[in-house]
Amino acid sequence: MLDFTAHPGRAFVAATLLPLVPVALLLLAGTVRNLTRAHRTAGGWKSAVYWLLGGDQPLKFGGYLGVAALLGSATLAGWGTVTFFADAETLSVAQLEPRWAESTEWVRIGAARADGPAVALDIGYRIDRLTALMVSMVTGIGSLIFIFALGYMRGEAAEVVEDHDTHRLRRGRFGRFYLYLCLFAFSMLNLLIADNLFQVFVSWELVGVCSFFLIGFYYEKRSACLAANKAFLVNRVGDAGFLIGIAIAFTTFGTLNFQELNAQFADGKPDVVAHGLWVAMGLGLFLGCVGKSAQVPLQTWLPDAMEGPTPVSALIHAATMVAAGVYLVGRCYPMFAPEVLLIIAYCGLVTLFMSAMTALVMTDIKRVLAYSTCSQLGYMMLALGVGGWTAGLFHLLTHAFFKALLFLCAGSVIHGCHHEQDLRKMGGLRKKMPITAFAMLVGVLAIAGTPFFSGWYSKDMILSSALGFGLAHQSHLLLFVVPLLTAGLTAFYMFRLWFLAFAGTPRDHHVSDHAHESPAVMTLPLVVLAACSIGVAWGWPVWDAEASHLGHLIHAGEPKVNVEAFVEAHEMAEQYHLWAGGLALLAAVGGFAVAWANYARRAPTEAQLKEPAGVLAERWYFDRAYDALFVNGTIRTARASAAFDKAPPDSNRPTLDNAFNALAGGSVAAGTTLGRAQTGFVRRYVFVMALTLLTALGILVATVR
Repeated sequence: MLDFTAHPGRAFVAATLLPLVPVALLLLAGTVRNLTRAHRTAGGWKSAVYWLLGGDQPLKFGGYLGVAALLGSATLAGWGTVTFFADAETLSVAQLEPRWAESTEWVRIGAARADGPAVALDIGYRIDRLTALMVSMVTGIGSLIFIFALGYMRGEAAEVVEDHDTHRLRRGRFGRFYLYLCLFAFSMLNLLIADNLFQVFVSWELVGVCSFFLIGFYYEKRSACLAANKAFLVNRVGDAGFLIGIAIAFTTFGTLNFQELNAQFADGKPDVVAHGLWVAMGLGLFLGCVGKSAQVPLQTWLPDAMEGPTPVSALIHAATMVAAGVYLVGRCYPMFAPEVLLIIAYCGLVTLFMSAMTALVMTDIKRVLAYSTCSQLGYMMLALGVGGWTAGLFHLLTHAFFKALLFLCAGSVIHGCHHEQDLRKMGGLRKKMPITAFAMLVGVLAIAGTPFFSGWYSKDMILSSALGFGLAHQSHLLLFVVPLLTAGLTAFYMFRLWFLAFAGTPRDHHVSDHAHESPAVMTLPLVVLAACSIGVAWGWPVWDAEASHLGHLIHAGEPKVNVEAFVEAHEMAEQYHLWAGGLALLAAVGGFAVAWANYARRAPTEAQLKEPAGVLAERWYFDRAYDALFVNGTIRTARASAAFDKAPPDSNRPTLDNAFNALAGGSVAAGTTLGRAQTGFVRRYVFVMALTLLTALGILVATVR
C-alpha cells in the first residue's frame, strides 16, 4: 500500500488519511475514560487507566497529535507535489496516469443484467496540477492554524473553564476541539484527491457536519447554536441542487468519474445529452458550490459562522470549506454550458460587490473579514465564469495565505484584548502588539492588490480576464467595471480595519490596558504566513505580474475546452492587461487614500464610530426576507401542528393528543375489566376451563350433525 516508488500518488492518500489517526485515538481515549470514570476512586487497573488518560482534565495530547498529523500530511504532500511536477516535465500523459491515479470498486448497486454488469460506484484518487497544489496549500496552512490554536485554545485545556460570553463554568474541550479539526482536515483532503463526484459528495457532507460542530463549539451560547444550524441548513439547500446535478450526470453518462465526464465535453456538447439537460446539470452542480462558497443568495451563513473559535474561522475561510465550491467549479469546468458560465460570472459579480459594500460598515473585526471572504470568492467565481480558469484558481491559492494570515491576526488581537472584537473599542494596538500589527498590515496590503504582494498577481489576472471578456462581449462590460470599483472598496474597508485597530490612540482604556502581544506559538505562524502572503506568487522578474511561477503551474493544467471557447476574450485580456492592472492599482490607491484621510490622519469622529444602520447594516435584508418567506411560515406551521396535536390539560378539544389518550384510556379500562377475572382461586379457574371445554364440544357436535 505504501509503495511510493511505483505509485507516488499514494503519498497524497497517506497525507489524507493521517489526520484520521488523532481522530481514532481521541475517540478511543475518550470512550475508555468514560467507561472507567465510575471507578476513578475505587483503585485497581480501571482507576489507573482513568488517571493515566488525564483523569478529569481534557485530553491535552489531542492538540499535539493533531499538529503532528498535519505536519506529517504537509511533508507527504510537499514531497508528492515536487515529485509530481518532476514527472509532469518528463513523462507523457499515458505514463503519468498509472503513477498518479488509482481506483477500486466501492459499492455495487443492484444485480448484473443481461446486457451488462451491475452498476458500481468507485472510490479512488487522481492527482493533477491543481490537486497537488491544493493539497499542499491545505496541509501547509492547516498546520500553521493547528499550531496557532495551541495558544489560542489554551484555556480549553483546563479542567474547569469560564465561558467569556455566558460566564458559565463548564469542562474544558481541548481534545474535542482538535478531534473536530482533524476530521475537518481529512474531509477536505479527501474531497481534493477524489476522482469522482460521488466521493466528492461524501466528503462535501463531512465538511458540512464538521463545520456544524466547530461553528457551534461554544454551544452554551444561543447565537453559536443558531449560527451552526444556519450554516448546516443553508448548505443543505445548495446540496439539493448538487444531488440533482450528480443524478443527471450519472443517468446520462453512466459514470461520475471526473476524467470520463470531462472527456465527454472535450469537443463541446455531446449528442447523448439535450441542451436543456446540460444546462440543468450545470446549474445543479453550481448550486452546491453557491452554498459552500457563500455566494448570493446563499451567503448568509458565512458571517454568522464567526461564532466559532477564530482558528476555525481561519480554517473555513482559507483552506477548507469555502474553497471547496470554487475548486469544484474548476474541476467540473468543461461540464458547464455557456449559459451556466455566464450565470456563474454574474453570481460572482453580485456577491463581490454586495459583500464589499456590507464590509464597509461592519464594526466586528471578524465580520469585516467574513464579508471580505465572500467578496473575494465572488472574484474567483467571476473569473471562472468569464473564462479565467487560471485566474480564479490562482486567486483561490493566494487568497488562502493572506486570508489565513488576516484571521489569525484577528485571533491574536482578540486574544490580546481579552476577547474584545469591536473595532470601535480598539486603537493604538501597534505599540502593544507590534508583531501582530505588522503581520496584519502585510495581509491588508496583499488583499488590497499592492504590487509585489501575492494578491496583486492573482487579482490583476482576474481583472484582465474580466476586461478581455467585456471587450469581446461589450454588452457584458459591467463584469469589469463593478470588480474594478470593488477593488477600491476592498482597499478602503481593509485599511479602515487596520487603522481602527492599530493606528491612532486607544479609544477604550479598559481594552488597551489589558492588551498584550500573543505568545510565540501564535506569532510564529503569523510570520510564516506573512512571508507567504508576500512571496508565494513571485516569479522572475518580480515586477511582471504575468511572470508568476505559481500562476504558470496552474495555467499548465487549464482545460483545453476553456482555451477554445474563450479565444477572443483571452486575446483581449493579453492585449489590455496593463490597462486592467493600472486601473486596479488606481482604484486601490483611491480606497487607501479615503481610509487614511478618515481614520488615520485624524481620530475617527463619533459619527464614524456610531452603530451602523440602514440597508448595509441589515446585510441587504437577506435574513429578514428569508425569515418572512421561509422561517416564520415554517414556525407558524409547526405551532399550528403542535396546537392540533397537543391540548391543554383538562381540555376536551378534539386533537390528536386527546384521540390517542382516549385510545390509551380505553385499553386501560378494558385491561382493568378483564383483570377482575383473575381471582386467584384455582377451583374457579378449573370450573371456567371445564365450562369452556364443554362449550367447545357442544359446538363441535352441532357442527358434525
